[in-house]
Amino acid sequence: MNDRAIRRLAAAGVLCAVTFVLTAFMRIPLPAGYLNLGDFGVFFAALTLPTGYAVCVAGLGSMLADLYSFPVYAPATLLIKGLAALLCSLLWRRLPQKLRYLALLSALLIPVGYGIFEWFFFRAYAAVDFLPNLLQATVGAGLAIAVRKLTKDRFTV
Repeated sequence: MNDRAIRRLAAAGVLCAVTFVLTAFMRIPLPAGYLNLGDFGVFFAALTLPTGYAVCVAGLGSMLADLYSFPVYAPATLLIKGLAALLCSLLWRRLPQKLRYLALLSALLIPVGYGIFEWFFFRAYAAVDFLPNLLQATVGAGLAIAVRKLTKDRFTV
């Protein structure tokens, strides 16, 4: 294993742990659930790590937080957050510099994905949870882009 692979694996492990902590412990309570900063970890990983690493970080870090607090969401979270990171990472790398902010559109996968999941299992709750999920995902994606711009030269793997 070369030095670059070790740095990538270490960065992925740290970002996975950060995503878990931001999701499981940095909560803002709401009448129906809570908001958290975990989506920052999802999108920051997508903007900084190679795509495969980012998908693993986003899916696993978020899923572990759900296993800790709301296990029924764990399988959906693994899929939804992993897909959001995949789309964000691919858009960020393939779009021209001026259009890179369109990668933020991948944040829409999160409320849509949870809306579909919740509609199948909880019916009416899906409508209640859509706006908080949208807010959480867009704030997380926006923060990730801002921090990525600040750390562009310092955080490379």
